[in-house]
Amino acid sequence: MPGAYEISRTVEAVRSKSCAKDFAVLPLHGELSPRDQDAAVEPGNGRKVVVATNVAETSITIDGIRVVIDSGLARIARYDPNRGIDTLMVERISRASADQRTGRAGRTAPGVCHRLWTLQEHSTRKAQELPEILRHDLAEVVLTLKAGGIDDVEGFRWLEKPDPVSLARTLTLLIDLGALNHHGKLTRTGERMVQFPMHPRYARMLLAADQYHCVRQACLIAALTQGKGILERNKGKEVRGQRDDLLGDDDCSDFKRLMRAWSFADKNNYNTGACRELGIHAAAARQVKPLYERFLQIAEQQGLKINNGAPEDEFLQKCILTAFSDQLARRCDKGTLRCDLVHGRTGELARESVIRDAELFVAAEITEIGQTRGQTGVLLNLATAVQEEWLEELFPEDFHEARSPQYDTSIKRVVVERRRMFRDLALDSSITHDPKPDEAAAVLASEVLKGNLDIPGWDEEIESWILRVNLLAQWCPDKEIPVIDEAARRAMLEALCLGAVCRKDLREANVKAVVHDWLTWQQQQWIEKEMPDRFKMPTGHRARIRYEAGHKPVLSAMIQDFFGMSKTPCIAFGRIPLVVELLAPNKRPVQITEDLESFWRTAYPELRKSLSRRYPKHKWQ
Repeated sequence: MPGAYEISRTVEAVRSKSCAKDFAVLPLHGELSPRDQDAAVEPGNGRKVVVATNVAETSITIDGIRVVIDSGLARIARYDPNRGIDTLMVERISRASADQRTGRAGRTAPGVCHRLWTLQEHSTRKAQELPEILRHDLAEVVLTLKAGGIDDVEGFRWLEKPDPVSLARTLTLLIDLGALNHHGKLTRTGERMVQFPMHPRYARMLLAADQYHCVRQACLIAALTQGKGILERNKGKEVRGQRDDLLGDDDCSDFKRLMRAWSFADKNNYNTGACRELGIHAAAARQVKPLYERFLQIAEQQGLKINNGAPEDEFLQKCILTAFSDQLARRCDKGTLRCDLVHGRTGELARESVIRDAELFVAAEITEIGQTRGQTGVLLNLATAVQEEWLEELFPEDFHEARSPQYDTSIKRVVVERRRMFRDLALDSSITHDPKPDEAAAVLASEVLKGNLDIPGWDEEIESWILRVNLLAQWCPDKEIPVIDEAARRAMLEALCLGAVCRKDLREANVKAVVHDWLTWQQQQWIEKEMPDRFKMPTGHRARIRYEAGHKPVLSAMIQDFFGMSKTPCIAFGRIPLVVELLAPNKRPVQITEDLESFWRTAYPELRKSLSRRYPKHKWQ
């Protein structure tokens, strides 16, 4: 099964079956205690069902397994370059993984594997998992290449070329950490970081820790973040209360509690019973010790001074901020755990965090988790509160002010939202009523294009003129008449809106002058002469010409108005014949033609007889 949740549901379902009463039904996954894991793996006296994650795919051999039932699913860790976060999502396994799982049934005796998917679906699965370079963080590799003098990592001849978005995100991270400058060149800090045999984030943390005299604590934090969390979640009120009493309830960083929990486990020699009372995963805590010692060893080798005393909270918080500034989050408001993060991301602070009241914090762990109905959520864990003045102190070049002009529908005018930005994260904002003329014009033009505002003078006559301009430009390209497309419309609207800040300012706009001035005087004359709105008939009547994009123009009038017109009239420098629509006295078409001369000669004599009987009072030639 994919994970612990699915395993617990499956174990529960199997145990509820009457046919399973003689079986021992046992879970097997990494979050279990060593004793529970051993119970699933060790030989037993009776028959048993083991429900496992893909830890059983290659890592272990369980004696006596005869049958494997494979869901074909696994939780696969991969780096999401679009969000810049690690993901752990349920996905279909590859055919290679399926073969590995099948092999579990025949390790110690003949066996069989039942796959819970069809042969047809099996053929559509990936042959094997993606190479790690395509689904894991590239920061350490890229920093090493930069230190080796390879500036153009995008053009580097990779054995497996990484995803371009992932590579771009990695470069942004290294800039955020100060390893590269904004031109992608290695900095002095980067030169120091590359000497540390660890992820650049933790190398940056240790360098900052040396400055803030908290190297020992930084090494422990780095060790705690490498593996599985040592504090178990959802352990109930009693455990939570004991945990608060013994570990404290600091409001500056989740790491403070985590560090105390590890110290407790270490002092109690990772005793399972003592750790269980506080919801501490003893096995995970034990694995932290060698990592902690290794980080301390690296720090000493790099000439960092190992402190003995406890640093001030502010120093430890700044140290963590330096390493995780790319994961800075700001609470949307005090009544919610929803947050905005740098680089355009959003997430939700974990409910068990001790810094729930902090407006600004950095999250050392950002995880995308599956939710119901196929949606995903982003959970922010291991959070540390920070102050805005610390950002100004540590990253002064990453601040700027952003202006966002917008139309306020409540007061019907353009306002400006001013935002104080750290990188691309808004720290605070205010509304002012001082848009620049070009800003206000662009906003008002956009509202007109969306249909939310109207300019009184922009009517059907203007639209008709624009249509005639575009048709003549299409029919007579040699005249080089500029087409009035969407970009031209926006330019015209912005010119009309220049100087206006509200709806009523648009009432006096001289639309006709602005739109007509898009053409030269000569081109305007061509439109009036060669693309007339009305056509003068032999009787003196001025009949309207119907223009429509994609269709031929139509001249519609009473038959009597065409008396004396022997040939089909043309427009557009004589290149486009008009479609003639001849109307009876009831104003309904009786003939539509593009060859008026042929109509008079062939169709009209018979038509005249019919019409003269029906309309004897009208003149018929």
